[in-house]
Amino acid sequence: MTIGKALAATLLTGVLCLPALAQAPQATSSGQQAAAQSGDMNNNGGAVSSAEQEFVTKAAQGDRAEVELAKLALQKSNNPDVKEFAQRMVDDHTKNQQQADTLASQLSITAPSSASPQQQQEKSRLEGLSGDQFDRTYARLMLQDHRKDVNEFKQEQHTAKNPNIKQFVDETLPVLEQHLQMAQQLNSKMGSSR
Repeated sequence: MTIGKALAATLLTGVLCLPALAQAPQATSSGQQAAAQSGDMNNNGGAVSSAEQEFVTKAAQGDRAEVELAKLALQKSNNPDVKEFAQRMVDDHTKNQQQADTLASQLSITAPSSASPQQQQEKSRLEGLSGDQFDRTYARLMLQDHRKDVNEFKQEQHTAKNPNIKQFVDETLPVLEQHLQMAQQLNSKMGSSR
């Protein structure tokens, strides 16, 4: 009878554990539902919050605007320092734009095809300027823009949950910090720092 009692106890334990085991897959399913509700699921299985989507969109727009403004500076400026800075912006932000577009694609986010309306207004304003006035305004705009960009990327570095976005931020932030330093130097040379 002891073997029978032991067998009965084992079977009873197994039967009692079945409901707990049956709930384990539901917990994963509920976790996926919660992730889907908090943001869209990307093709890598991670959730992307609406704030992260907005960040990626703004990053791609910002890169497009930087490239457009830098190309304008290459056309309009006669200042070698401005031209050197602008060429660096074209090179680096073209690369960043490609990375932002790739990231957007990976995360099923529609990348913007143009700069924002505000950025387009800034370009229009610059198009109407020439000479030293253009150079000082462009330099000041780049300083303000890169301060804002560095702050936004630092904030995203602390808040991003998606590993692809974290990697993008970690790779891009040092470039933006270098651009900020270059913009500060350019503004100092031109006497237009603000």
